[in-house]
Amino acid sequence: MADTSLDDERLAKDLQQAASFPWSDAYSDFVFGGAWKSCMLWARGGDAGDGVVTNYDHGRPATFTQLGEQVPYLRELITSVADLDRLNFVRLAKVQNSVIIPHRDLLELNEIADDTRNAHRMHIPLVTNENCFFNEGDTVYRMRKGEVWFLDASEIHSVAVLSADERIHLMFDFVDIPSDKPLTTVGSAGADAGIPQDRMVKRPPLTGADHAALMALAGLLTMETVDEVFSIVIKKHFRYDGGDNFVWSTMTDLARASADPAILPYIEALRRHYTLERSAG
Repeated sequence: MADTSLDDERLAKDLQQAASFPWSDAYSDFVFGGAWKSCMLWARGGDAGDGVVTNYDHGRPATFTQLGEQVPYLRELITSVADLDRLNFVRLAKVQNSVIIPHRDLLELNEIADDTRNAHRMHIPLVTNENCFFNEGDTVYRMRKGEVWFLDASEIHSVAVLSADERIHLMFDFVDIPSDKPLTTVGSAGADAGIPQDRMVKRPPLTGADHAALMALAGLLTMETVDEVFSIVIKKHFRYDGGDNFVWSTMTDLARASADPAILPYIEALRRHYTLERSAG
């Protein structure tokens, strides 16, 4: 993690301009509560496209899209912090009042050539608040505005935005090709930089009573209520420490206890799709 200085006045102008863009809801199937919306500022072929990274022409060089050309400050920020030779995509992404299913990214990219396939993920929060959380494994933390974070998107991770205020990030995807240059020019940010202690969220342990209350949801769990129950379990994870793999193990236990026979195979299929194997389609 490292910091970059943001010009609030210029940033506000660009975000106001971006509000009128056609935002894609691609990947909103990962979200409970609302939509995960994004717009491409830099992409293969320079096309804004539909936001689904497998739908771009990876045989063409990456450059700014027509949307990226309309936000001069963000364009300047991107060119100043990233190695453009390895930069594959940059998305402006926003979410509010939502939680994201614990998942692994990159699973559907196996058919794309190594030298054009997303391999490294970087975030710069532009708008955030204290009720925005990220997690890797059993570690929950906050990213502050203007910080530069590298994430291992191939590992299971999740997000919670427990606020009506939008969280807006710049998301950078880089290819993995040899280079003498770092992926970012900012400080010591890198995949191995680690999470500072003061960014970690200290959650109280999940108690036996808390666990029993969650398991009581099995009586309500049907195909009609599965999204709501899943959302509750994810929110509980961000507030209390239930241990590694808490969300998926809890949902599996609830599915086994549910009276609806369709629930367990459905949860097992979701788990495969979001954490083990996923086709480009």
